[in-house]
Amino acid sequence: MMRHTVIFWAWCVVLIPAARCQTSAPLKEIQSIPLPNVEGYFDHMAVDIKGQRLFVPGEHQRTIEVVDLRAGKVIHTITGFGGDPRKTIYLPETNEIWVDDGDATCKAFSGDTYELVKNIPLTGHELDKDSRRVPDNGVYDAATHLFYLGDRADGLKKEGVKGSIEIVDLKNGNLAGSIEVDGLNPAGLALDPRSPRMFVVMGDTGQVVVIDREKRKVIATWPITGGPEPHAVDIDAAHHRLFIGSRVKRSHIYKPGKLVVMDSDSGKVIDAIDTEGGVDELVFDVPTKRIYYTGTTGFVEVFKQVDADHYERLGRAATGPIAKTTLLVPELKRFYAAIPRLVILVPPIPQSKEATVEEAKILVYDVVP
Repeated sequence: MMRHTVIFWAWCVVLIPAARCQTSAPLKEIQSIPLPNVEGYFDHMAVDIKGQRLFVPGEHQRTIEVVDLRAGKVIHTITGFGGDPRKTIYLPETNEIWVDDGDATCKAFSGDTYELVKNIPLTGHELDKDSRRVPDNGVYDAATHLFYLGDRADGLKKEGVKGSIEIVDLKNGNLAGSIEVDGLNPAGLALDPRSPRMFVVMGDTGQVVVIDREKRKVIATWPITGGPEPHAVDIDAAHHRLFIGSRVKRSHIYKPGKLVVMDSDSGKVIDAIDTEGGVDELVFDVPTKRIYYTGTTGFVEVFKQVDADHYERLGRAATGPIAKTTLLVPELKRFYAAIPRLVILVPPIPQSKEATVEEAKILVYDVVP
């Protein structure tokens, strides 16, 4: 079944041309890599720096597109998923591509042959699809080889089920544990490198859940004032700050969204800054003290940390409507954005013979000092 992302003429006129001419200093678009025959949204990407490969989950098409960054083209499509692939990581030491699968498993594929080499069931995998939680975002702890996955329950028809954090041991290839959280949607996760704490933002309750990774238990819960629907999080451990990307309404096109700055020791909200809507990715780059905030309203906005309590806008770069997935690769001084296939229609609709189709692509940006 065809899954096009459809935008109307008004979006095309107001957003796309204007966005292209407003690409500003922090990021400079240098390349467009086609993703032919790919439908629907993309999700969290990973990169093989040495091999110059980008791994792009086609969320609704249930594939991972392998992109050769040197050649600027897709070289392989990984298939065989039982659900939507969401959070991808690449392990150079084993040359494996790991990804959570919407069929309540975590899978590993060979980086040589792209064949499935491990398939690890998560908690509740044996249940029917209306009763089991679905993994979404995640974060990897390289020191312990543990992959923490946010398991969502907000799509279930079964009452009383909560979300969880599933813990997968990538070294031993097994499910190492599960931590239940209050709420249905653990949407974003961040690890404190200076302590055993993990921070999980809950998209349905508007709270931060603090977990002790060693004890594997919740130790605190904080409200996110000014950020009612958080979806992404990162940490500045040196200054004890959490950066939370929040939607204000459950929508990919509602704007503004919020960049919430929170004290990671007390849970006190320092600031809530208006920015792009529909956030799906947020990353803090420690050396440059930049925050890259990716909305689905057509832009990535870049902020600079002046000090722990003050942040300035450096500018924004155009992506495209519902381009929710990006990846910063500091080692390559590159920033990548996955742009879904778009169908542009001029009202009144239908006018199928006059539809303009923009194929899916990866936009490549230079990170400008």
